[in-house]
Amino acid sequence: MKDTEGNFSCPATGQNNCTNCGTRQRMKPLVSIIIPCYNKLAYVAASIESALAQGDIVEVIVIDDGSTDGSDKILAGYGDRIVSEFGPNRGGSAARNRGLELAQGSYIQFLDADDILPEGKIAAQVAMLKDTARTEMAFCPWAYFYDDGRIQPTIPRRYWHCYDAGLNLLVDMWTYGGFFPNHAWLVPMGLIEEAGPWDETLSGDDDGEFFGRLLARAGRLHFCKETSVFYRDPPERSVSRDLSLKSALSFWVAFEKVAGVILSCRTDRLARRAVLSRVRTTAYAWRNRPEIIENAAEYEKKLDLWDLSPSLPLGARWILAIFGIRHGLAVRRILLAERTASKTN
Repeated sequence: MKDTEGNFSCPATGQNNCTNCGTRQRMKPLVSIIIPCYNKLAYVAASIESALAQGDIVEVIVIDDGSTDGSDKILAGYGDRIVSEFGPNRGGSAARNRGLELAQGSYIQFLDADDILPEGKIAAQVAMLKDTARTEMAFCPWAYFYDDGRIQPTIPRRYWHCYDAGLNLLVDMWTYGGFFPNHAWLVPMGLIEEAGPWDETLSGDDDGEFFGRLLARAGRLHFCKETSVFYRDPPERSVSRDLSLKSALSFWVAFEKVAGVILSCRTDRLARRAVLSRVRTTAYAWRNRPEIIENAAEYEKKLDLWDLSPSLPLGARWILAIFGIRHGLAVRRILLAERTASKTN
């Protein structure tokens, strides 16, 4: 049975660790670490080890999403030290949702199979969230790391601080650019249940859409300077390097969904400026995809707002502000072609 804090205890004595039972009673994990894995043979063991090193307050759930490179054999080798499940390839979002279905923790830690958690990360953020509301989240600094062992120096961003409301951080990030990797966050399960699961129809920016919904509903955000995480520079075949039209359209759908959430909560100039900055950044990132440029230009027109959009590179910032997305990107192409021609002459 469970006590008032949700821990499993012996039905006869009521103790969490009862010698009369002959076996140690397992306490309910406070944090469920969910790792989706698809063909990450070179990385997944290090990811799992970093999760297990967080201590006995966690359970580690690894969902193998149809790996064909032998990753499944690595998972099987951990036995009952982890909760593992194997299935067909359905995508990272589906794997994370399956992990949520299996999770018993009060808090959720998402961890990609090619990333690692530093020692004590979970404990530091759990301590920060003690006695807080179920809508409050913890996050922390991050930096890139590389397969050759190099770690990029941590460069503080302007929004690396506590926020009274998650929506305010979302507005700042959309205005000025940037993101937090999945494993920088520690999220209450109750907030995820309120915001809804990962969108399994998205193949690109599914994490941006998911955490955008969480932030729009979140209360206070606790910035935990006592820890930090490292985000692997995306290897080949990473989802973030998929330049297909399918991925481009997924990024657009993710933008529209989160923009709709923001504007349903706030319509002040700062919120509209954030959405404008994000739609221009999306168009700029996918500037070789006419479908995205056209969608973005129409959305820009609806916002009816003039701004320099500081999330863009300085030159593009001015060109798009003056000419708009469609004509601004065309002007940029002409200027780049003229510059290239002048260098060759």
